[in-house]
Amino acid sequence: MKMLTLSVLLGGAILTSSALAACDGNVAPPAVPPVPSAAPSGVPAPSANPSVAPSASVAPPTAAPFKMKGPVATQMTAELAAIGLDPKKLPPIEKLEPEKLRKVMKTFTKALGVQCNACHNADDFKAPTPHKKIASRMWNEFSRNLTLTDGSPLYCDSCHQGSMRVLDKHDKKELAKWMQAELVDKVKRVDKKEHGCDTCHGDPFEGEFLDKVWAKK
Repeated sequence: MKMLTLSVLLGGAILTSSALAACDGNVAPPAVPPVPSAAPSGVPAPSANPSVAPSASVAPPTAAPFKMKGPVATQMTAELAAIGLDPKKLPPIEKLEPEKLRKVMKTFTKALGVQCNACHNADDFKAPTPHKKIASRMWNEFSRNLTLTDGSPLYCDSCHQGSMRVLDKHDKKELAKWMQAELVDKVKRVDKKEHGCDTCHGDPFEGEFLDKVWAKK
């Protein structure tokens, strides 16, 4: 009975030490002694070498499905007016004075529900990043060049509505229907040209245009 109790205590100490090491990436896991041959039934024996990962691969977590929200007229008209901007006549982002640009970026963080480092390199705010390029293109090609069909202005908050994520891509067929109904049929171009999928996705069609095209230019 004493030998069994000692074995149980030793096993518990080993498991506890391993768990602590796993939680703290700065602490190397302790060496694990050979596993006794009489392992409890139904419990997999731990690897003799803790540095070797299990053979079974674990799929990375995916974002859960969510209810997409169609575009609405911007609620930031007053905030833009305070900066000296009219949402119906926004200048190219490259022509904004530095002081105005800093204030505009505060509307970005509010509209998307993020902090500055969602786009900026925290160590060098002036450094180009993929998200900075995408944000600039969205300003120039969405906010400046698109409105709702009734003429109401579109801005960052019109589609993002407090979330950086806008589209649910789990069901591609349903996504295509939603985009046609919400982002094509309810939206028009300021230049009065025909508005369709190619306004954003280009011709030939590129589904992931944000990451594959806009983020790189």
